[in-house]
Amino acid sequence: MIAGAGQADVAVLVVDATRGEFETGFDYGGQTREHALLVRSLGVSQLAVAINKLDTVNWSKERFDEIIQKLKVFLKQAGFKDNDVAFVPCSGLTGQNLVVKPTQKELIEWYQGPTLIEVIGKFIKYI
Repeated sequence: MIAGAGQADVAVLVVDATRGEFETGFDYGGQTREHALLVRSLGVSQLAVAINKLDTVNWSKERFDEIIQKLKVFLKQAGFKDNDVAFVPCSGLTGQNLVVKPTQKELIEWYQGPTLIEVIGKFIKYI
């Protein structure tokens, strides 16, 4: 990971939205904090945060917002600017909101933003 991150301008941080899993990776000494700090210290300034497995919490906007709230404070302290971080709800298992707009009713009721690939594409334009 270090070799790749050392040459990157953009990173994708994938976090697990499953209850208890995000907390394990973020609050209790897991790798989420470690990976974010590592890529920032290696010069990565743009970050796409894929909030994955949102299907396990029934596409809950409250859960999405809760994770964003915790991550925003930490990422700002790590040196990321608000404008250089994008949060995207998705599910790798079902493919929702990765490449094409979501079709899951519970997700499209509250999310009309870009897909993960669109976020990455916008970052790359500014490199």
